[in-house]
Amino acid sequence: MFTLKIVISRKKLMISVRLAHTEDIEKISYVLAASWKTAYRGIVDDDYLDSLSNDHWVDFLATALNGDSVFAMVLQEKQEIVGASILGKSEQENETHMISLYLLPEKIGKGLGHIFYSEIEKEIQNKGFTKCTIDVLKDNERAIKFYKMHGFVDMFVEAKTTLGSQDYPYMVFEKVL
Repeated sequence: MFTLKIVISRKKLMISVRLAHTEDIEKISYVLAASWKTAYRGIVDDDYLDSLSNDHWVDFLATALNGDSVFAMVLQEKQEIVGASILGKSEQENETHMISLYLLPEKIGKGLGHIFYSEIEKEIQNKGFTKCTIDVLKDNERAIKFYKMHGFVDMFVEAKTTLGSQDYPYMVFEKVL
């Protein structure tokens, strides 16, 4: 874990990044649900987004975090979880797949995502991974820009994922660490 004091708009913020614990699962699920409803509005069907409950990811997280192939990290501000990232081992040796990286909507655009990602990358490297991949919905321009800023490269692989009853194209990005 690291703790960092930063100044944003003349306000001092105390933030920390750490590996998630099982007791964080409900808050992580809440962060994911709140973020999805904002990040994907206008990209994913509104009915699907509106159907996401705050505990939508609890069962997945409980199962995933009790195994050895998935780990999660959280961003805290004043001891409150305001960001979460879930990563898993890829089928490729020494490669991890970033399943998600989200901040609460009110924390977006303040530089916290960049700080959070930088700390996630350090942890990925500490775990011995030399490559990271991530899938990004094709119409999610903000995320595409974010990952490109952090050195991810479009692998020109397009696939589709089903959310609710609709298919959405996504792109695969990769970064050699």
